[in-house]
Order: sequence, then structure tokens, then C-alpha cells
Amino acid sequence: MADGDVLVDAEHTFRDGTRVRLFAVESSDYPGGVNYRFQYYDPETGDSLLRYDNSRVPTHGAGHHHRHEWVDGEEQVTKLEFEDLDSHLADFETEVIAYDR
Repeated sequence: MADGDVLVDAEHTFRDGTRVRLFAVESSDYPGGVNYRFQYYDPETGDSLLRYDNSRVPTHGAGHHHRHEWVDGEEQVTKLEFEDLDSHLADFETEVIAYDR
């Protein structure tokens, strides 16, 4: 695959109105060869609940691959291990399924 090839591009809305947006594109500029953002959020309020993403230059001390979660309005950022895109996506989906809706 060449840089810029879209690997994942999907969206799903749950019965309670929350939504998951998944996007990943091939990129040699990013660690793991992919630039991705998996987000679980409330589209009515715009509030993010959970997000996995990566950055070329981490600025929050949690490494290139990381997880954002908002608890009581406070953002918590933690480092994630990245094996491959499929495993990472499965981990995110497992967390979203377990989310208390």
C-alpha cells in the first residue's frame, strides 16, 4: 500500500445516540505506518468519551500511540502499545462495547 491509502473509514450510531467514528490511512510519517483516529463521542453535545490516536511528535507525555478518556470532564491520556492496526481496532471496539450506556 502507498501513503494515503485509506485503511478504515466507518461510522456507527448506537441506539442511545452516541457514535463511533473510525478512520485510518497509510502513512510512513507516523509510527506503525498508519495515521489513525478512533473516536467514541456524543454528537449532540460534541463531547468525546474515548479516543485512540497517534501522533508523529507526542506532546502530552503518553507516547506516539495513546488513548484519551474523559472522566467527570477531565481528560486522561495514557500510552498504548501498538502491534498492528487490526489488534488496535479490536481493543478500541472492546472498550466501546463495555462502555456503560
